Order: sequence, then structure tokens, then C-alpha cells
Amino acid sequence: MRHVLEWGRSEWKGANKDLLTSSDFLLLYNDMVRYGQQLVSGIMELHSRGILALNLKPCNFLLDNQNVAVVGEFGIPMLCGGISSPSSEHPYWVGSPNYMAPEQWGANLRGPISFETDCWAFACSIIEMITGEKPWNHVSPQDIFDAVVVRHQKPMVPSGLPPVVDKVLKACFEYDYRNRPAFGEILHALTQ
Repeated sequence: MRHVLEWGRSEWKGANKDLLTSSDFLLLYNDMVRYGQQLVSGIMELHSRGILALNLKPCNFLLDNQNVAVVGEFGIPMLCGGISSPSSEHPYWVGSPNYMAPEQWGANLRGPISFETDCWAFACSIIEMITGEKPWNHVSPQDIFDAVVVRHQKPMVPSGLPPVVDKVLKACFEYDYRNRPAFGEILHALTQ
């Protein structure tokens, strides 16, 4: 699996949080596309094995010695069965609040977790890689819940992107997971 962390390898540059999302170093569009294509390939490899990432975010992406982006952490929330929520109203989460799709806040709220769930977090990650700011930055988990689940708000896609990329990123934020693009469609948009 070329674009997924291989256990036992030690030649990683480190998390992209330091390399790709610092507000002092914003990715050029071409670099974002290249890394995005590599990450989509890794996510598709995971999905082909029936594994949902559920915690995609830039600090879980790594660069190898050839400057290739790989998915460095995946499936841990799924394996652990959830992460405790600070609110007693919401018994569990699966993921990191700033990157979570509506259904990750509780399947009873918006339907089951699926491969399309990873689209939302991938698009949030791309936005962070471009802007240097994570979606819902400086917002509490409860306020993110209210924005995403209650008010159906979506993260802002930055202006100035090519129309095909803008369209696919916005489609990743469809509230109904069944209307989100497959990762093959995302890869196609990033290769145009």
C-alpha cells in the first residue's frame, strides 16, 4: 500500500501539520493537487480493504523520503468504538470535531457511517492545506455540532479554485452522505 503508512518504516519526515498547514507556509495549488491525489489513492486502498479512515486530517498525513503523502493513521476511532463527548446529550463521537461529517456525531442523527463519510474530512483537510486554518477553527465541539448537525452549515471552500475542484469539494459537504462523491470522482477532479 504505497499511500498508506507501512508499519516498521522509520523514514518519515513527520506530520504534515508541521510541513503543510502552518499559517507561515501555505501549499501552492499544484502541491495541494499532488498531495491530494496521493492521499486519495491511499484512502481508496483502505476502502478497497473495507477500512474507513474516520479521522482524516492533515496531522494524520505523513511525507516519506520521496515527498510522497501517505495516510498515517486510520481506523483507530472505528476500532476503539468511539471517543467520549464532552456533552452528555451526545454519547459518542467517531473522529475529530473540526473534520467530522454529520453522521459521525451519531448514526441515529444522520444515518450510518460509510465510505462517503471520509469525503467530508478529506475536503476539510484540503481546505486546511490551502488556507493554513482548519475548518471551524476556534469553535468549541458543541458549537461545531450545532453548526453541522443542527443548522446544516458547511465549511467554507476558498474562492479562486478551478471550477471542477471547487465543485467536488463542495459536493464532499453534502449533508446526505449518499449525495457525496466517491473517491474515484474526487481523484478524477484532482487530475483535470
